[in-house]
Amino acid sequence: MEEIKEVVAMTRLGQMLYDDGLKAGKSEGRIEGRIEGSDRMASLTKKLLEADRMADLQLALDDPGYREKLMKEYGIK
Repeated sequence: MEEIKEVVAMTRLGQMLYDDGLKAGKSEGRIEGRIEGSDRMASLTKKLLEADRMADLQLALDDPGYREKLMKEYGIK
């Protein structure tokens, strides 16, 4: 009976550890994604400012699809 109890406890513990690891991984992924997105937007902003494309910069801020089009145009990945 004690062995069964130990196995069940370890299963629950294993699940808890797995769940905690999953949460931590998702959190790290979100942070990395935000940093990457911010870096991409900064690069695009610099390129558009250098090219004196203020109207395109404004559109990029308002329209995610247009922003991605400009990032492809400038080779920003």
